[in-house]
Amino acid sequence: MSTAKPINVYSIPELNQALDEALPSVFARLNYERSYALVDAKLYIGYTIAVMAGLSFFLDKKFERSEIIVYQKLLVGAYFILSLMFWYFSRFIEKGTVYVGKKRDTKEEIYVKTKFKNNEPLYLVDLIQKKNGKDSRKNLKAKLEANRVFNESGYLQNDVYFKWFSEQLNVLNTKKNE
Repeated sequence: MSTAKPINVYSIPELNQALDEALPSVFARLNYERSYALVDAKLYIGYTIAVMAGLSFFLDKKFERSEIIVYQKLLVGAYFILSLMFWYFSRFIEKGTVYVGKKRDTKEEIYVKTKFKNNEPLYLVDLIQKKNGKDSRKNLKAKLEANRVFNESGYLQNDVYFKWFSEQLNVLNTKKNE
């Protein structure tokens, strides 16, 4: 089984996009349900920043400067703090996570971080598994050569990709807790 359209296998951004977009279907076959908690948190912070900016603009247009200077200072301070939170969240909490999933039958969570380094066709995958909250955490760093999961025509071979992730999860499950 392969994707609907071929990609240029010599283009790292296309490889990255194709492989990252296939993750939800791979993990769905492994009985994981996608979790949007990180995306939701980032959206909440972003929308709150937009509301602060809009409220500041509204106050500036409706009232005289002398009437709202204290409120504007508070809004600018809140905007700064929220922007700092957004940066921190993106930089240190989310930090390259492209997929978060939860096992349907247990409370196990899987975090998948991916990247290509130095424009080499080597897909670097960091799998982080958490069971029962923070009691048990396992981490596995793996490398996937892009030519293993793409054929010569540029089609992603989903079964090979699924099998590779299945093998990596088996390795992760046999590891001891960190």
